[in-house]
Amino acid sequence: MTDYINKRAVVNGVKLHYILAGQGPVVLSIHGWAQNHRAYLPVIEKLAGHYRFIAPDLRGFADSDKPYSGYEPKTIAQDLVELLAVEGIETFHILSHDLGGPPAVALAYMAGDRALSLSTIETPFFGLNYPGYVDPRVSYWHHNMHMNMDIATFLIEGREDRYLRHFFRDFAYIPNAIPEEEVERYVMQMRQPGNLRASLNYYGYIPQMAEQTAELTREKLKVPMLAWGGVGFFGSHCIDSAKAISLSAQGGVIEECGHWVFDEKTDFICQQLETFWQRNRTAPNPMEMARALHRKGS
Repeated sequence: MTDYINKRAVVNGVKLHYILAGQGPVVLSIHGWAQNHRAYLPVIEKLAGHYRFIAPDLRGFADSDKPYSGYEPKTIAQDLVELLAVEGIETFHILSHDLGGPPAVALAYMAGDRALSLSTIETPFFGLNYPGYVDPRVSYWHHNMHMNMDIATFLIEGREDRYLRHFFRDFAYIPNAIPEEEVERYVMQMRQPGNLRASLNYYGYIPQMAEQTAELTREKLKVPMLAWGGVGFFGSHCIDSAKAISLSAQGGVIEECGHWVFDEKTDFICQQLETFWQRNRTAPNPMEMARALHRKGS
């Protein structure tokens, strides 16, 4: 088992808990709902020999602060910019999953050439407009339910174990993809004071998320982008959206896989990530990106 260090830092007015593991180029890992930094332990275990992982519990989750506001992608991205400054990190890869994706996209835009690459795994993209685009709120029941935060809290509170077990099993291609001991950890997290209320803001803020993503993506993203979706969940939505917003997007659909890619297809996604990171070890060349933009516009 790879060793990691637990740390805390006050950034952008909130105290974040995060872990550090491994050596090499930095990978900032941004989790989604209902997980925390532990979502990345399967990837860290495989790749920590070559990469240095920084994996925070985002505001609203686990052992980080749980404020009543500040859940827009740009605000969360600023949390992460300041966390990188605490650790003295100049350049880094961005790795995200689920609702960690919109803040990751915002961070890629805000960081400019400091971001070496952006990987969005099983990410819903809100606020886009391209041929064939379907807003994830239309297709996935839990988005609208969780956006109604008071009702969601009323229905989930006291039933966190049953709800999250259904959530982790139903969204997986193979129902037991998330080990029971990990499910129990996430149940314990969701029962922490304020965690359910705070973490549901990632859904309650979807309108702001859509607005900020639409604003940011008016200009094509210059950071190289990798996007994979599981055939049993978001499917081609991830790569289709990445191609719509980025000058350089690759990825696709993972067969026999659901939402929990890092647990369901660990070897596959680690191989894809490592190949992608090796290809993008330096910041994009401005001239090459200008030529790519010209080709896309022609």
